[in-house]
Amino acid sequence: MPKIATLGPPNTFSDIATQKFIRTQDIVYEIQYFKTLSETFQAIGTDCEFGVLPIENLSEGYVQVVLDNLLDTSLSLIAEYLLPIQFSCVRYAASDVQITDIFVQFVAYGQCSEFIEQQGDVCVHYVQSNMSSLIEAQKKGKGAAAIVPKHVLNTESSMCSFVENVTNYENNQTRFIVLSTEPLVYQAGYCYKTTLVIKNDNDCPGVLGNIINAFSAQKVNLTSIMSRPTKSQFGQYHFFIDIDGHQKDVNIAIAILKIKKQYAIHVIGSYRKA
Repeated sequence: MPKIATLGPPNTFSDIATQKFIRTQDIVYEIQYFKTLSETFQAIGTDCEFGVLPIENLSEGYVQVVLDNLLDTSLSLIAEYLLPIQFSCVRYAASDVQITDIFVQFVAYGQCSEFIEQQGDVCVHYVQSNMSSLIEAQKKGKGAAAIVPKHVLNTESSMCSFVENVTNYENNQTRFIVLSTEPLVYQAGYCYKTTLVIKNDNDCPGVLGNIINAFSAQKVNLTSIMSRPTKSQFGQYHFFIDIDGHQKDVNIAIAILKIKKQYAIHVIGSYRKA
């Protein structure tokens, strides 16, 4: 039975995205849960054949640890999913009792910062997953609160009170990607996206302009550009780029070939657009 790596414990947003992917497949998968995003990524291709990871949030931008792991990966990006993300605050104290401690996943903090900052002088504890925040708040007990996915309110019975919809933005979304040891087989008739990374190991003037012009000349639509430091010196960056279309499309193939003449380019994958 093929295995899928994802951030645990069960009932995280990553778990929901994983279940969504499984429902589109014709075979049965076993889900393996990991404590951190880095551990999840490293398990793909070793312990598991597939993995599901959050890569971008509508308000907070890209998940940097996932980008850094993608930089030198041999894995293939085969799918993306968009999930609406709404958080609630579970309290282990009556509504009129001051919250002393808030447990929150480090990415979720930025998505719920306005509510958390309104709580005044509280101790904020960062955890690796949204469900871990609930577990740690339960351990802490009276005076503790947890920022959790809204759907958890339907299953959590030990809380004293809760506050719904503590997310900064009502239309908050996160994009999840599915990684595999094998690329997606191309099928005509679908709208595709392609994700690639261009390494800028030999910095020179006009790097980004040259890349953009190569795609523009072939009328390729760039949907996002994200820079990450090369970690060799200040001011030098690699570029993650998402484009509309499949790498086998003639115009995209021509643009990639032109860029390859100047820079190292790696196509992480072409996949159906969410």
